[in-house]
Amino acid sequence: MASQVSVLVVSARLENKRSLLRILNNLPVDVYTVGTHAQARGVLAQRPISIVFCEERVPDGGYLDLLAHVLTRHESVQFIVMLFAGEWAHYAEALRFGATEVLRCPLLPTDVELALIHAMRKHPKTIAIDASAASA
Repeated sequence: MASQVSVLVVSARLENKRSLLRILNNLPVDVYTVGTHAQARGVLAQRPISIVFCEERVPDGGYLDLLAHVLTRHESVQFIVMLFAGEWAHYAEALRFGATEVLRCPLLPTDVELALIHAMRKHPKTIAIDASAASA
C-alpha cells in the first residue's frame, strides 16, 4: 500500500542525496529523487507530492525558482530548503519567500525528522509518522 506522504528530493550532490535517502527510507513515505528543477517540475506535474526537499542550488537554478513554481502551482506542497552556507540571511530569506523549513547541511537525522513533522502538520492530507522509526 502506498503512503499518503510523498517526498521529492531535489539534489545534485550525491552525498547529500544519500544522507537524506538513508533517513527517509526508514519512514513510511514515498520518495522520488531528481537532480534538476526541470526534472522536479516533471515529477510535480505527474505525482501528488506532499513535501519537497531542495538544495539551495542545482545545475539549472537556485531554490527560489523552484519555490516560486511550487507556491504558484502546488499550494499544498511543503518546501524545505537545504542550505550549505548556513548564514542567517539565507535562512531568513528562504522563510520570507515561503519555505516551510530550512535545514543546514550536512544533514542530521533529527533535523530532517523534525522538519518532516513540521511540514506534515502544515500539509492538509498527511498521516502521522513515528519519527522514532528513523532513529532505529
